[in-house]
Amino acid sequence: MNKLVSIEEIVPIMKEQMAEGGKVSFTPKGNSMLPLFRSDRDVVTLSPPRFPLKKYSIVFYQRKNGQYVLHRLVGKKESGYIMRGDNQYQNEYGIMEEQIIAVVSEFVRNGKSHYITDKGYRWYCIFWSRTMYLRKMYKILRHMAGRMKRKISGYKSR
Repeated sequence: MNKLVSIEEIVPIMKEQMAEGGKVSFTPKGNSMLPLFRSDRDVVTLSPPRFPLKKYSIVFYQRKNGQYVLHRLVGKKESGYIMRGDNQYQNEYGIMEEQIIAVVSEFVRNGKSHYITDKGYRWYCIFWSRTMYLRKMYKILRHMAGRMKRKISGYKSR
């Protein structure tokens, strides 16, 4: 039986499982990791983190404001890890090891399991991370084209 619980209720259980070397699966919410994870549809499996983390790992961590986040590791500096959601264009700096709860080891999409060690997945990570600026430019141009089209057609918003 599946039960809907808030992330705040389940994190202590997750931390306990991670401390014992166990795994935890859950369905993520939100769109920051689109197109990889679809909100309320895909299932991710978390495993205990092994430091230092590898670039392109997907990390479950707690921000300093208390919010729990699932984002990709895109770099590391002396001040901490650099994270970014696949569907975002801003990096988040200064994530420390003590904030990291777990890493994604696999995910299920449309009933099929995908492992982070799969070559296809690794290629996706590299491609998606390196094309961020191209995707951002495309989004801006598409938005501008839509505004121009509405202006030319005389459409007025309310």
